[in-house]
Amino acid sequence: MSKEEGGGRLLSKVARFVRNPLKDWSELDAADRAGQPSPVDSNGYSREALKELIERRQRNEFVRRREFDMLRKLRQREAAGVRDGSGSPSSFHLNTAGKTDGRALTLKKIDEIEEQMSQQWWKGRPSQAGTVEGAAAADPLAAQHARAYADTAPGEPPPDVLPAAPSAALPASRLQAATVVEEAALRFAEGDDGQAEALLLAAVAPDGAQAEDDDTWRALLDFYRASGDAEKFAAASMRYAQRFRKPGPEWVSLRALARRHDPPASQAAIDWYCPPQLGRDGLIELTQALSRAGAVWRLDWRALRGIDADAVAPLGTLFSHWADSPTQVRFCGAERLIAVLAEATPLTVRETDPAWWQVYLSVLRLMHLPDDFELVALNYCITYEALPPSWQEPVGSYGTVDGPAGGRAGGLQLASDAAGDAPDVQLSGEIQGASPSVWQRLAADLAEARAPAVSCAALVRLDLAATAGLLTWLEARGAQEPRVEFTDVHRLLLALFGLVGITEHASVLPRR
Repeated sequence: MSKEEGGGRLLSKVARFVRNPLKDWSELDAADRAGQPSPVDSNGYSREALKELIERRQRNEFVRRREFDMLRKLRQREAAGVRDGSGSPSSFHLNTAGKTDGRALTLKKIDEIEEQMSQQWWKGRPSQAGTVEGAAAADPLAAQHARAYADTAPGEPPPDVLPAAPSAALPASRLQAATVVEEAALRFAEGDDGQAEALLLAAVAPDGAQAEDDDTWRALLDFYRASGDAEKFAAASMRYAQRFRKPGPEWVSLRALARRHDPPASQAAIDWYCPPQLGRDGLIELTQALSRAGAVWRLDWRALRGIDADAVAPLGTLFSHWADSPTQVRFCGAERLIAVLAEATPLTVRETDPAWWQVYLSVLRLMHLPDDFELVALNYCITYEALPPSWQEPVGSYGTVDGPAGGRAGGLQLASDAAGDAPDVQLSGEIQGASPSVWQRLAADLAEARAPAVSCAALVRLDLAATAGLLTWLEARGAQEPRVEFTDVHRLLLALFGLVGITEHASVLPRR
């Protein structure tokens, strides 16, 4: 072995020893003598250790990439307003993903409405998944809601006629007439004008039992006023003057007065009047009204003062469905609805039920108010520190309609609408059926009146069902002061009011 080779091996061996200080010198020399490669690489790691290190690093990088992908997807979903199924459910369901078929969307919304009704309105009724259609078929209320919220083509009537809402009936004890005028009043209320006239004529005949009774004669004259028969009125008025030696009352046709209060033909009629306190009963009446309405729905919100908590969620779902459907909605007094919802959604009050915000945003979307929608959505974000729903262009059309300038036949009219500053309310025409909207409007118009007075100068007739509805409304008012005063009531109505007990709850003044 030459000197150069020995020096080279020594230096190489020293270098390996420096790189592997933990290895024994003899092991390095044995490996060199055998001419085999060392199991330790130039960095001092064995091949097995290097292989395990590389595999562990690959696994860590795979797990890290997968976690970053999941986090990226979650952030994308959160930015798009879509929550993962395992997260907390959102309080809003106003956004829909993609464009879906209009009919399928309608059916889906109907199912949601019926489910909410079964859970919140029908106390004691268990909610069973998968049986919504069966419940709607078994319960007429659910079927009414389904028919009212279903899509309809313009000009087409509703699928079928809804049954009339149950109304209060007068007890038999209230219908026991004690005088001829009360009996004639009952016949007149039932529409039997001939029998009512015969009873009164027989009573005031020369040999009649009431020939000298002034009230019976005035009831006969008021009957001719209500029926519009001027000739018979003139003949009866002449006999009255001869018997009592004083001039009879002046002729006036109550039907002509009622026609003056009818709205013009060009004025659109209101399909539904909101009660002062909107609850589940009011939503049922809204459902029935829309089932009977045409292609354009006209709703009057001017009397609204508050909304019951159990009606908030169904109302929000209803507004959202209207915005997503090709409906034609017209509001009168929408500012009252907006004011009530704004008062119910105070800023930074987290205890407020988010359903109120849902109704508020749904109404603004239905009314095509994107700027107001964004402002309310920002307030929601500040209040709950959560993402609000984004604006989506509504499908349905919206517009405003003016309130009736004149009273409807069988309805109400604010005298201030037609005669300046007069504060009283007028009943006019013939009112048939329970007519809950009439009494709801009456309650709203008299809510802030210091001296509530209702003029009946143009009121022709109330049937027994309408009389029962008026009595129910007066009983609901209870002992509120001051009492309602009905003025210029003709004698047949005066006798009917006294017979059924209306005079026990209100003041009734006869017509002159």
